[in-house]
Amino acid sequence: MAIGPALWLGPLLLLSLWGLSAPASLLRRLGGHIQQIQESSSLGLGLGPGAVALPKVGWLEQPLDPFNASDRRSFLQIVRHSLGQKCLSFSRAETVAQLKASEPQVSGVGDRQWLYQTCTEFGFYVTCEDPRCPFSQLPALPSQLDLCEQVFGLSASSVAQAVAQTNSYYGGQTPGATQVLFVNGDTDPWHVLSVTQALGSSESALLIPSASHCLDMAPERPSDSPSLRLGRQSISQQLQTWLRLAKESQVRDGV
Repeated sequence: MAIGPALWLGPLLLLSLWGLSAPASLLRRLGGHIQQIQESSSLGLGLGPGAVALPKVGWLEQPLDPFNASDRRSFLQIVRHSLGQKCLSFSRAETVAQLKASEPQVSGVGDRQWLYQTCTEFGFYVTCEDPRCPFSQLPALPSQLDLCEQVFGLSASSVAQAVAQTNSYYGGQTPGATQVLFVNGDTDPWHVLSVTQALGSSESALLIPSASHCLDMAPERPSDSPSLRLGRQSISQQLQTWLRLAKESQVRDGV
């Protein structure tokens, strides 16, 4: 069974990498993230029927030159292999049709459900409208909101109302929680929607430099950056502190 990211991520990623402005360091970082996904057995990633074999170990470590066409094709091949697909569609109409399909699917598992959750709860749309953004500026906010209308018949105003209701119910960026550690990476586009500074002694925040989405939860690797290693240590220490305090409280209360 192949499990891939949202259907519209493929065209965004491919268009972004095809541009000559993408630095080699960015391509290497994206390659590293994809390799981590491949190596994470807990995600249950695999290949769908008829898909070609994954690249040999070490292919992702080869230097990538953004001005060399063959290198860019190699990286696109890595992306396709990682998604368990031979190709990625650029068709908006096909994407909408696939998202409308409610029957069980072998690939793209969760894409329709994720879209519905963004349309009815919290938005979380990744766009690239800033002129300094190195990726394609095609998937702007209106095009993301159009999917809610086309797939589920939900207007942009209803999405905005749903997001406001969610923030009101959960507290937005001031949730008033206790014993919560908000962990983010500063290269994760979603970190700006999270809590990145401590709100109190029981609402701690950790922003890991040069870390991407959920990277702190991935298995440890020799290539992990010092900041990521330090971040995992901070998480462990915080959990140990809270567990110790909870145990001491139970002893005091005679539980």
